[in-house]
Amino acid sequence: MQNSIDAAVIRVLLIESNPADAGQFEEWLSSAKSPAFEVRRAPNFEQGLAQARHVDAILLGMPMIDVENLPRVSRMRDAAPATPLIVLLGHAKEVAMLEALRLGAQDLLIKGELDEKSLRRRIRFAITRKHDERLRQMLGEAGGELPEEALDVGDAIGSACLLLQGYAATQRVRIRVDVPAGLPRLNSDRDRLRQILINLVSNAIQFTPSAGNVTVSAVLTEEGELELCIADTGVGMPKSQLALIGRGDDVAVLDIREGDGRGLPLTEYLVRQHGGQMKGEAAPGEGTRITATFPTERVIQGDVPPAEIRETG
Repeated sequence: MQNSIDAAVIRVLLIESNPADAGQFEEWLSSAKSPAFEVRRAPNFEQGLAQARHVDAILLGMPMIDVENLPRVSRMRDAAPATPLIVLLGHAKEVAMLEALRLGAQDLLIKGELDEKSLRRRIRFAITRKHDERLRQMLGEAGGELPEEALDVGDAIGSACLLLQGYAATQRVRIRVDVPAGLPRLNSDRDRLRQILINLVSNAIQFTPSAGNVTVSAVLTEEGELELCIADTGVGMPKSQLALIGRGDDVAVLDIREGDGRGLPLTEYLVRQHGGQMKGEAAPGEGTRITATFPTERVIQGDVPPAEIRETG
């Protein structure tokens, strides 16, 4: 599975009012190559708050943690609950630092103790930990009802592909999206559908050589089911990984602490939470085709804005 930290570009929002500190942190991050960091600077908290939902990590600079600054931690957490928040401090007392962590900070770093390698490492770690927290939350909610809504599948596909565009570009892989006009909406949990798409598309990019293509499509079958398909022109996914499909009905096999091969069974598990099924096929030199099929009772017929075929990369 391709986590956020494995993507080619990590988008970081840097909220820092001290120009010297902001310049230093941006220089440290911008000089990284693998992965690269895209730094978006906000000179004050309010401007940063408006950009918080569109990045992979947030760096919030503060001279110290006090009565004035502590509420900013909770406000930022509320604005972007899925994004890891790292607070950069001039200095702080232990009690205040613990309170900031309780309010939602993922990590606290003292500016004077940082160097470029440690800053990059802590950002990557924060993203990984936040990602795994969300996966554990999904698995922990298995026995309850999904927070469902009528979702535009074309929009969901486009959003996932946009997130992975940087990764695909560095691999020199083109992502092609093919969604027909009038495709019905899907009654689904937004976070789970997004995770399904990110897992499958990133896997396809991983197994596709330079100048190859990954096609993400959605169709309504003759039986009235909605089928998502991710096909690539790669070398073909190894049989050992493809064989993991079929294990997604047992949450016990989904040890999210392990990176190798966890993507397919977890993805299948999320599909099955929707009452759907997943299957895959691959041949050496002919690429891989993974389909996720959602049952008719989740398909919502109605007027849907037309989608178009588009390409990225």
